[in-house]
Amino acid sequence: MIGILFALTASFLWGINGIFLRKGLENEDVVSATFTVILIVTFITFIFSAGDIQSTELRQDKVLMLILAGIISYFIARVITYFSVTTIGSSRAFSGTSTRIMFSAFFGVFLLHEVLSTLVLTGTVLMIFGLYIFSTEKIDKTGIYISVISGFFYGLASFFIKAGMLESIFLSTFIASISGLLMLSIFAAVKNRLRFVKNRYLAISATSLAFGNISYYFALSLVPLTIAVPISNLYPLVTTVLSYFLIQKLESVSLKTFIGSFLAVLGSILIAIGRNV
Repeated sequence: MIGILFALTASFLWGINGIFLRKGLENEDVVSATFTVILIVTFITFIFSAGDIQSTELRQDKVLMLILAGIISYFIARVITYFSVTTIGSSRAFSGTSTRIMFSAFFGVFLLHEVLSTLVLTGTVLMIFGLYIFSTEKIDKTGIYISVISGFFYGLASFFIKAGMLESIFLSTFIASISGLLMLSIFAAVKNRLRFVKNRYLAISATSLAFGNISYYFALSLVPLTIAVPISNLYPLVTTVLSYFLIQKLESVSLKTFIGSFLAVLGSILIAIGRNV
């Protein structure tokens, strides 16, 4: 029961992250804002992982996998996601990024020789249909495509995380996050956009993201993947509902938005269950 509560907490915190991210990105440079969020997330992760540094064996091959995962997830995918949030809003963008479950499943099939089950195929169809519904709204369709691309990179990162996970989940996350932060810092410096944005919404977004990740890791340690992953992946629906009630003026949420988000989430749940039964 406690594990389920942690998974629900993760989903809720990730959903909250989307709301404050949308507010925080308003009138802010996306690269600088992304740097700010990842810097705060890395700092919080370091606090939780500090006690495991000396007691955890750091295998070179696994650390390399985590570094690659961090660069892909915390740098490439995160910047792309935040760009999509500024164009189509967090509810649609986060639904698009939930395709990470689908891409992760496909990587598992083609690279790890996992079985492509009926549930995975059904979930994929539902996700695609949900994203198609978004494309029929009066929004910038490019934003949908961008969010799906970020879902691809998140899915790829999960493959490297699975291959590189150390005994300490927190230390694994810190290695990934600081790797992404370093690459993001270099990119931002080259673009002359390396600055910490003093924005309370971004600070809250980063904090909720970090503690959402921590809750998710606790859930994984207490309940099977078949329970933790589907429940935690409710976050796009949480973001959509909260967007409707809290930032309707900033982000238009229609019936189509709800339906598209629901189908995308349902599809991701079926894929997650199908991969682990």
